[in-house]
Amino acid sequence: MLGKLAKGLRMLGYDTLYYRGEDFYQLIQLARQEERILLTRDTKLALRRPKDRIITITEDHPSRQLKEVVQKGGLSLGEEILYTRCLLCNDTIDAIPREEAEGKVPDFIFSQQRDFYRCPKCRRIYWQGSHLGNMLKRVKELFHNKSEARNTKLETISNDQISNVPNK
Repeated sequence: MLGKLAKGLRMLGYDTLYYRGEDFYQLIQLARQEERILLTRDTKLALRRPKDRIITITEDHPSRQLKEVVQKGGLSLGEEILYTRCLLCNDTIDAIPREEAEGKVPDFIFSQQRDFYRCPKCRRIYWQGSHLGNMLKRVKELFHNKSEARNTKLETISNDQISNVPNK
């Protein structure tokens, strides 16, 4: 499954759609229309669709899957887009006034944090927790061979398939 990979891609700021539909033709059309790279566990798909941009994911563990996407050239680090998307909805999160988070986050978090963000779609509230530094270090290690960042949309697709698309 690629659901955890989709969440990891969103954490990196990539527009990632996890497609759960059954219509494979619709998925291919969507990937083509939005200029996405399709990430899939289907080892035969790339052979059947040589004109489409497809990366076959062979790893089982999500962190190794993410590394595999990086190694195969599917994405690169763009620090300006890190942590800018809702992990659930994929929408970009927006900064909100601190007082709007009061009563909606644990009291300890509210007293410790100054900046809060909210997903406009699902209304989930985010903040930069103490784990952010460790996560950033791991992300930089993941991309240590990448020198240029590019802004890319990713699409996660059902039947264990994901697609990556440049932002326009």
